[in-house]
Amino acid sequence: MKEIFASTEAGLLGLAIFVALFSVVLVWVLRPGAKEQFKKFGDIPLKDE
Repeated sequence: MKEIFASTEAGLLGLAIFVALFSVVLVWVLRPGAKEQFKKFGDIPLKDE
C-alpha cells in the first residue's frame, strides 16, 4: 500500500485530476448566466416565509 502512494505516476495522476476538476468548477462558476443564479442564492437567507 505504501508503494501506491509513493509512486510518481499516482502523484501525477492525482495532480491531473485536481487540475481538471478545478478547471471544470472555474468554468461552471464563471459561465455567463451564473451571476443571476448566485444573486438568487444570496437572497435566500433574507426571505421572510
